[in-house]
Amino acid sequence: MLPARSPALTAALAVSLVTLACGDSQGAGDDAGMTEGTGSTGTAGADPTGDAPVVPTTTGEDDDGGTGTMGQGETTGEATGAPACDAADLALIERDYLGVGEDVLGEALPACSEHRWYVAFPDESSWQIRLTRTDGAGPLRATVAYPDEPAALVWQTGLAPPLVSGEQPAEAIFAVPRSGEFAIHVRSDSPDQASDYNLEFVCSIGCGRETTRFPIVLVHGWTGFQAIGPITYFYNVFDELTGLGYPVEVAVLDPYNSSTVRSGQLAEQVDEFLVAQRARKVDLLGHSQGGIDSRAVVATHGYGDRVSALVTIASPHRGTYITDLALGLAPGSVEAALGFLLNFVGAVSAQQKSDAEASFYSLSEHYMQDEFNPTNPDDPRVKYISYTGRTCDAAAFLIPGNDCHDLVDPLIGWGYALLQLARGDNDGLVTVDSARWGEYRGEMIADHIDEVGQLLGVTDLDFDHLVFYTDLVRDLAAEEH
Repeated sequence: MLPARSPALTAALAVSLVTLACGDSQGAGDDAGMTEGTGSTGTAGADPTGDAPVVPTTTGEDDDGGTGTMGQGETTGEATGAPACDAADLALIERDYLGVGEDVLGEALPACSEHRWYVAFPDESSWQIRLTRTDGAGPLRATVAYPDEPAALVWQTGLAPPLVSGEQPAEAIFAVPRSGEFAIHVRSDSPDQASDYNLEFVCSIGCGRETTRFPIVLVHGWTGFQAIGPITYFYNVFDELTGLGYPVEVAVLDPYNSSTVRSGQLAEQVDEFLVAQRARKVDLLGHSQGGIDSRAVVATHGYGDRVSALVTIASPHRGTYITDLALGLAPGSVEAALGFLLNFVGAVSAQQKSDAEASFYSLSEHYMQDEFNPTNPDDPRVKYISYTGRTCDAAAFLIPGNDCHDLVDPLIGWGYALLQLARGDNDGLVTVDSARWGEYRGEMIADHIDEVGQLLGVTDLDFDHLVFYTDLVRDLAAEEH
């Protein structure tokens, strides 16, 4: 028989049991919902079911300019020992494009996030990349990737040796595999904590080479004249630009056909170029109908998200009167105008003539002003730039007051005379007024053939087409296209 308990002992045991029961049911739940950094308490950030905490995420760009304000209020899981941020699912924050000579200094990396910067390097060059953690806990990591690489794969497919900066800066040499844009990703090994860092770039090899951010696509107009094909259309321009370091592709479209047909061909080739160049966008550079085809790719085919700049050279944005005349859409000598154009493009067979006439209609004043322009508005995401040439005949060339420095090529002399009389200043096929589109950047001392370096590189003594195209792409590079 057990001895009887005293009333005082019984009461003490009861209090102890109640205390233990409360502690068992409460402790785990409180720890799982704890947050630090902003003074919030209780269950902030916890899942309503009481399971693992919900990790705060960041959307959009870091608009605070790198002041670090987004790094406050980092979530922790110290009581359970589990990380509060899922390292495989950090919020990706798109940062800026860094031009040549630009570094990142004192940048704040918020908790639970990863930064992505963009840079452009030319091929045949090497760059020293330095990452320095200036504040925060845990090492920082950086890697270089192609800009089209899925975010989930960039850390497994880095193009340069990984950079890891803890107490000391980390450096790596990046041997550039192709010209154009690259992505630089930065993250922390302790993503629960905000960090500050510097990211610096120094060229070590090939520092005189050049590049645009996005590949340049040369889009030809009518080919076939004087046996000129699409590859040699922009005479020696491809070799000149790639020799400097620029990424260049050449579209190969029907020699002459409607812009509906040619723009479909161009859209397919743009897709191929993006894959081949590992790029997100291209810069389209179109001469004559090539500029109209390029506009259709953006507007009709919906490529505004894949085109950074669209440059047109002597493209008839409001049509060219010669084609209206040749097709009987304007009063005048149909046979003379049609014969001139068919002879110019070299259309001989019935099929060639049919395709050529489809092209002529696509460039007529009637079609461009009444059909094409209303249904192909400019895309605000794309920069539109235009240039054109201006020429004159021998009589006008010799009159100083005309300020004309190019003598029209005999091959298009008839077209020049017709347009000058009916519409005004022109390059032999397209008027100056019709060629203006978007940001107009002026006239070239060239006729329609000189504008692309034809024939065989022989142009007016005052116009060097290779210098013109080099200056043009340098402008694109400076403007981050």
